[in-house]
Amino acid sequence: MVKYVIDASSLIELEVRYPIDIPIFQPIYHKLNQMFECGELFSVREAFEELKDSQSYWDDYEEYFRELTDKESGNVAELLNSEEFSVFISHGMNENDGYWADPHLIACAMADSDITVVSEESSRNHPQRSMPFVCEQLGVRCIKVLQFLDEINIR
Repeated sequence: MVKYVIDASSLIELEVRYPIDIPIFQPIYHKLNQMFECGELFSVREAFEELKDSQSYWDDYEEYFRELTDKESGNVAELLNSEEFSVFISHGMNENDGYWADPHLIACAMADSDITVVSEESSRNHPQRSMPFVCEQLGVRCIKVLQFLDEINIR
């Protein structure tokens, strides 16, 4: 089964581009809710923390923002200790908040090849700082929200 791990920026982007209170967009949220419930879509606790000061829709889905497995935690440690991704790591660290979801999302996909990362980050400016760049270097599939909506057959 293909699974998707989604970052906070993608969830925020969904709410901004496709407001749930507009009826034509409600099928998007219905599909996302179904995917969360059956385990095809999830995120990590760090992404939930990133959402706390922004949108409120995802508050009801806290249970779908999970802790990492031991294997995934090992992958995070590997990423954070990698010289190859030092620019990515130093760019993403936030001393005030103490959380940063990107390496955790990537770690999930590193642990399970059936997981695709969904991120709205761009790799145009400073590509080494972006999640898509790191995913590409690691052979992890990373897609944008519109491609994700297409893949899950939102019409």
